[in-house]
Amino acid sequence: MYSPPLTLEEIRKQYPEKADALCADPVHCWRAETGIELIHKEPSLEELERIWKNWQEMSIEQKRLSDEKSVELFGVTNEEHHAKILCEKQT
Repeated sequence: MYSPPLTLEEIRKQYPEKADALCADPVHCWRAETGIELIHKEPSLEELERIWKNWQEMSIEQKRLSDEKSVELFGVTNEEHHAKILCEKQT
């Protein structure tokens, strides 16, 4: 079952020390504003896999919108970005 990313308000409540940086980040801001997952670098492989599994649970329309944003920000689709990040973490 799909679980939307935290909203901006939830980010501010749960991560007050990091909230300003997270809310200013285009990836986290877009996710929070749209409620749509977007694959991006995470501090841990576990978190990357959590958001990847969550992304796979989204509707076709949500995936399409997410892929459009991924191409805009990173030049690749979410699937391509996930594979690229995995390769980087393994080297």
